[in-house]
Amino acid sequence: MRFRLDSLVWIALLVLAAACSGSQGSLKKTGASTLDPEDDARTGYEKALLAFRRGDCLSAEPTFREIRREFPYSRFAALAELRIGDCQFKNESYPEAIQTYRQFVRIRPSHKEIPYARFRIAEGYYNQIPGGWFMTPPSSERDQSAARDALIQLRRFVVDYPDDQRVPDANKLMDKCMSLLAAHELYVARFYLNRQAYRGVISRLKGLLTAYPGADVAPQALLLLGQVYLRTDEVEAARQAFSEIVQRFPESDEAKRAKSLLGKIG
Repeated sequence: MRFRLDSLVWIALLVLAAACSGSQGSLKKTGASTLDPEDDARTGYEKALLAFRRGDCLSAEPTFREIRREFPYSRFAALAELRIGDCQFKNESYPEAIQTYRQFVRIRPSHKEIPYARFRIAEGYYNQIPGGWFMTPPSSERDQSAARDALIQLRRFVVDYPDDQRVPDANKLMDKCMSLLAAHELYVARFYLNRQAYRGVISRLKGLLTAYPGADVAPQALLLLGQVYLRTDEVEAARQAFSEIVQRFPESDEAKRAKSLLGKIG
């Protein structure tokens, strides 16, 4: 009986030792979980960033996505989101890039890179403006929805971040958008003129001059406006339009024509 008891004690001790050994082995196996995930996120991000700077978005973008997925609470997840948008932007996938930047702005409204994302959204719209090509109509004769969207985003950016270093670039893009939109309005006005829809011409030209007073086509718009007023027997309105050309654009070809017409109408 004593021998059996001693045997049972030894067996129990062996089982306990095996259990302790197993638990220690499991701790070693999961020891990797004690590492700082921020280090892994940083290492992966820096590696992907090097590829991105070399222009290799094919390798960089999947890594950025993996960082965002595996380390969602890391500060590198936010940076990876921006770089995903940058890769889409670089590949000229502008609608996708805009969506990525918008998601970043919505989810991380207090992040220090919000101005960067906002400016990239505006650039994404601007880069979708149809370009002129010898086989296609001029840009001013095509759909202007991208130019309008770009102008809206650029104006908001300048108002919200007046001290940002990208404001001068934003102002240049705004000037280009306004010149294009003004040229489009002049194109539409001439379209109405060809159909003798004079009230439509007047409405378009007045809208152009109100919205884009400093546009390159402003002298042309004023001259055409005065000429249409003459056709509708609105002589005083015509005189005012021609006089404005002479006052605001005295060196332009339109000013010479306006002086001639002022002389004729007395």
